[in-house]
Amino acid sequence: MRIGNSCWIILFFLWMTVHHAMAKDDREDDGALHRLSSEELMEKGRNNFSQRNPAKALACFTIVCKRKADNQEQLQLRIRALNNCGCVYKFSYFDYIRAYEYFIKAYDLCEQLGYDDFLPIIMVNLGDLFNDYSLNYDSKPLAKQAKELFDKCISKAYETKNWELLTTSFFNLANQNYQLDLKKYNMLFSKEIPDSTPDLAYARLQYKGIQFMQQHQYDKARECFERQMQNINTRWAPERDSLASYMSIASTYQQENDYLHAIECLTKALQLTFDKKLNDLSPGICRKLSEQYHIMGDEEQSASYHQRYIEMMDKTHAKQLAHIAELNYISQLEKKEKHTQELEQRQRLQQLIILAGMFVLVVVLTTAIILWDKNRQVKRVEADEQSLRKAYSRSSLNDEQRESLVLRIEETLNDADVICQQDFTLNKLAKLINSNTTYTSQVINEKYGMTFSNLLGSRRVKIACQWMDNPERYGNITIEAIASGTGFKSRTAFVNAFKRETGLKPSEYLRMAISKQE
Repeated sequence: MRIGNSCWIILFFLWMTVHHAMAKDDREDDGALHRLSSEELMEKGRNNFSQRNPAKALACFTIVCKRKADNQEQLQLRIRALNNCGCVYKFSYFDYIRAYEYFIKAYDLCEQLGYDDFLPIIMVNLGDLFNDYSLNYDSKPLAKQAKELFDKCISKAYETKNWELLTTSFFNLANQNYQLDLKKYNMLFSKEIPDSTPDLAYARLQYKGIQFMQQHQYDKARECFERQMQNINTRWAPERDSLASYMSIASTYQQENDYLHAIECLTKALQLTFDKKLNDLSPGICRKLSEQYHIMGDEEQSASYHQRYIEMMDKTHAKQLAHIAELNYISQLEKKEKHTQELEQRQRLQQLIILAGMFVLVVVLTTAIILWDKNRQVKRVEADEQSLRKAYSRSSLNDEQRESLVLRIEETLNDADVICQQDFTLNKLAKLINSNTTYTSQVINEKYGMTFSNLLGSRRVKIACQWMDNPERYGNITIEAIASGTGFKSRTAFVNAFKRETGLKPSEYLRMAISKQE
């Protein structure tokens, strides 16, 4: 039967009309979601998730994640939304990498905010992810990390009397973990816990079943696991509890080497994953069936289930679990690096504080020493002046003699060749002016207000400055040569005298003199 061109055109327009209407509905639906409050979006998202509508659930939670959070309440909603996005990716899309990323974001933000009430819930979800990895890949490090997370959750749940969290954490911890140290979890039988707590009876039967397995009473253990089937009252995905019971029953048969019954239980479990679309759990069961048939010697069935395991891993993206360990390792490294950086910053801050304190202490001590030294010098000068006044009060010099000595002293001190001799002393000056050291010292002190050595140093510094101010003639001469040429016995003595007179170091003065010439 052939369809005419006119029919094709009609069908095309019908398709366009329906497609346009659907797109319009989607836009209107998306716009309606954005108009909802964050609380309404969270409630709508949870309803969609429980009704197996992950796309709409994810849309609601994602909008909350992206909204600006201006206060603590909004930040808490964002944390819950991030956690819920992780749940959608894990349980609906089996995208373990995206689930891990959302859980880690929620975990880090929860720690930063100090949202301790919700942190255990994120820890349960992370622990469940690590537990899945450890069961699929027999990873002891991640199994240990999952156990640590579950133990923290159990302790926190018991402390805060969050009984549902307690049973959920224990169930995840005890799932296929038959070597568990049960003594640590006796609180599961506390009379404080209400009988109405979801999965309480189921968790207690899990405890007793593991206890019997450790005692090698596999028939009693099996009875506990079978009774679990009638005590499932969890609010989320009860079929996962049923599947866990099937796996535990199969384990009791395996311990008794009853492989046929073990295979029968595993086959029921596999069928349950197909019926309830638990695609993330199907590959692991196929792998176990392959192992059981291999033990029984049925290599054909073993190879068949192994092939199904590989195909399911590809189809359900369960192979993404293989990257969880790598992502977790990177995340742990980043946290350690961040912690190390924070420690280093604190250490640097402490070092700066210590250095600043030491600097202040040095400045205070230096200032104190300088002030003490200046005070000592002032007192010494005052003492010297007092001593000189006493000595000069007995002097027999008259005014005419003083004037004569002043003229001869000034004439001698203006002779650079004389005063720049390193052996030029007060005694030599007295001889040159035909006087004695007492009169010479007296006149210098009275006329210039300073001692002979200070006066000599001042005159020599002036000569040094004249040399430095003439770089064309003295440009190649060194500071040491200038010090020696002006009569100073050492560079240090020259620098000290120069700074006392000019306030600058000789090298600084020389640079300024050269720059002026340029």
